[in-house]
Amino acid sequence: MTENTKPTTVSTARQSLDLWLTMWNTDGEIARQICADDFRIHFAVTERDGSTPADDIRTAEDFVQYLAWWHEQNPGVVFTGVADAIDGIHGRLLWDVDADGNRAGGVDVFDFAPDGRVRRVWSVGGQRSMRS
Repeated sequence: MTENTKPTTVSTARQSLDLWLTMWNTDGEIARQICADDFRIHFAVTERDGSTPADDIRTAEDFVQYLAWWHEQNPGVVFTGVADAIDGIHGRLLWDVDADGNRAGGVDVFDFAPDGRVRRVWSVGGQRSMRS
């Protein structure tokens, strides 16, 4: 087993985290820039029809395609950052989402690669704002 001798720098992980909601709000192409080669995302929710298309995401390119589909399905949805933290290779992001006049919140938990790109994300949404 090879030990990681190049720790993730907070500045490169910060860049990825800072672009995360921009990617969700405007430009899924950003995934190519901030997602590691072995990227995976795990959602705790299903789509409106009960499907789980995000379960098939295995690369940044898969995520770009998923985000294009997601943006088509969810026009006008806006994510807002509430709070975040980075601790070495781990990060957390509390967020709110506004859709159809309703606000809810959630949390994303990140593992970063040594170069600061996102390797893993676990995303859980709730039914109320994270600001409350």
